[in-house]
Amino acid sequence: MSIRDKIEMGSWIATIAALVFTAGQIYQWREDRKADLSLEMVARFSDLEYAGRARRQLAQFWWENSDDLAKVTAVNGGIPPAQRRNFLDLLFQRQPAPQRQKQFAAVSEMANFFDQVELCIATKRCDAQIATDYFCGYAANFADLYQGPLTQVRETFGTSGLGTGLQHFVEARCDD
Repeated sequence: MSIRDKIEMGSWIATIAALVFTAGQIYQWREDRKADLSLEMVARFSDLEYAGRARRQLAQFWWENSDDLAKVTAVNGGIPPAQRRNFLDLLFQRQPAPQRQKQFAAVSEMANFFDQVELCIATKRCDAQIATDYFCGYAANFADLYQGPLTQVRETFGTSGLGTGLQHFVEARCDD
């Protein structure tokens, strides 16, 4: 084997190594970007310009009705989930119309937010593990407790797809 052959072979090896290294860097950049997008969703969850406003609106509802809700959500002595949802629906309906509209808007915003989280995961733009670890607890509780109001929002505004991403996220990714 001549020196020229050795140099040519070395050139090919260096090129292949550079391609493998570049592919590894691209893969790592994509994984980092997925993690970054997931963390952006986490930040939006608390940001008042996004889901944070809706979360605070729903939290206000819970605080205003905390005595009634404490009785039905107690770990020991609480009522079955279906009855709890019915009770929550009645509490929603009992509110004055302007307050009820704010609550329905908050439910709609939260369902839309979780639809976006699921879309981000399904399109492989977000890291599924980060999103699942961070959002499952809240998403599962939200999907359970706000079925009635979410159904009413869908029927009122003809948005039958609203909350389908939320439901898929909870069913496919969140352990009970």
